[in-house]
Amino acid sequence: MNEKEFEKLLQERENNDLDFKLELPEHEKIARLVVAFYNGRGGKIVFGVENETRNPVGLKNPQKTEEGFTQTIRQYCKLDEEPEIEFVKYKGKEFIVVYCPKGRNTPYFVKGEGTPRVRIGSSNMPANKEEIARLYREGSSKSQDVYPVENATLDDIDLAQIREYFKESKLTTQLDNNHFYELLKKENFVAGENKNLVPTIAGILLFGKYPSVNMSNVVMKVDRYKGSTVTEWIDKQDLEGTIFEQIEDCTRFFKRNMKIAAWSAETHTEHKTEYPIDALKEAVINALSHRDWNERKNILIRMFDDRIEIISPGELLRPLTIEKLRSHSYKPESRNKIITKVLARRKLMDERGTGILRMERFMDGWGLEKPIYTEEDGYFVITFKGPGTPEILIPRSKFEELNERQKTAIEYIKKKGRITNREYRKLFNIVKDTALRDIMNLIDNGIITKKGVGPGTYYALKSDDKSDDKSDDKSDDN
Repeated sequence: MNEKEFEKLLQERENNDLDFKLELPEHEKIARLVVAFYNGRGGKIVFGVENETRNPVGLKNPQKTEEGFTQTIRQYCKLDEEPEIEFVKYKGKEFIVVYCPKGRNTPYFVKGEGTPRVRIGSSNMPANKEEIARLYREGSSKSQDVYPVENATLDDIDLAQIREYFKESKLTTQLDNNHFYELLKKENFVAGENKNLVPTIAGILLFGKYPSVNMSNVVMKVDRYKGSTVTEWIDKQDLEGTIFEQIEDCTRFFKRNMKIAAWSAETHTEHKTEYPIDALKEAVINALSHRDWNERKNILIRMFDDRIEIISPGELLRPLTIEKLRSHSYKPESRNKIITKVLARRKLMDERGTGILRMERFMDGWGLEKPIYTEEDGYFVITFKGPGTPEILIPRSKFEELNERQKTAIEYIKKKGRITNREYRKLFNIVKDTALRDIMNLIDNGIITKKGVGPGTYYALKSDDKSDDKSDDKSDDN
């Protein structure tokens, strides 16, 4: 860490993943801080800085501080990976920065304490029951979607759909009842419980008849807002079906609320949606397959004028980090191995962990920024930034209603800057009334605007503000 990076660090306040210490505190306190970071998403401890003022005082004996820290965590913490320790010089003073990773085998404990610690804001707190359960789930190698769903029965899953899946996946050629139910258990769509077969989380999510009846957090809340804040809806929908149905329903919602821009290529006209649909679909599949289904929260999809957010319950599964995603230096990890396996068999995702790279390539192919990855308040968020304000942006629903003359006229205007009624008639060899109907429809849909008066009337794209331009055809009438 150089001086500029250290100075930037000093501008931050203590939070979930950053703590300042003037000097090495008591053994128990530093041990609690370390395990809280390991039980969370990792974090940094900076020694030699006042935590309130962030005044860089420096350490009198940094080597002694490092030795004391190392001895403390070895005596009071049982860690499977040592934190990284870095000595930093800043304005002639010495400091230590300790990097605690996101622990893989949670929960971690302080020696002598029966309750693990978690990081809440800038405090290290004893974990509650739900947090303890989450830590054990995330620290287990067992897939989280194999657990039975409370109060669910075999009647809650579509056995016919599962039979079709077995056939298409070529898992077996024998589908008599005995073999079928054994295969149900083997594929973890059901689990044995009190001599009964009970649908698992994977079974309900993939093949449930009415998934939201059994799991309220199945509902995906999809919203299109006006502007760039969550103040006014344009469109909203609650998606309640299986994972397969939600992927298709969410894709339709995107398309319904997506705008289309037109670009002129050398030999043809290209019409593109604001965002690549494949990138958004990949993000939705990522959310459905990797989210923490034990969290009683819903996936949120938010569309704004300038961006789209895919908000998924549960932070990244250890040892994944935001930095590893950005640098593509990670191996695929999933909480829900059964769901990912089924989606991979149906060619909806790749178990090799290429989804992030594909999203970025789709966005790059559209001339847009790479997706932004963040963790916020227990959610993993993917943000897609839009194209801003291109020359013409037509709502998809309106664009699909245009006839071929109107679409061609839009391209003509993009090249020439304007079109007159006479030019429209000549371009398509149509009568005046037909041209006028086409033009008025484009005006009513907010795509073009009328400019000039009398014989100087012409039409331009609504985004074109050159209102003082004069028509090339003075004799045209409307």
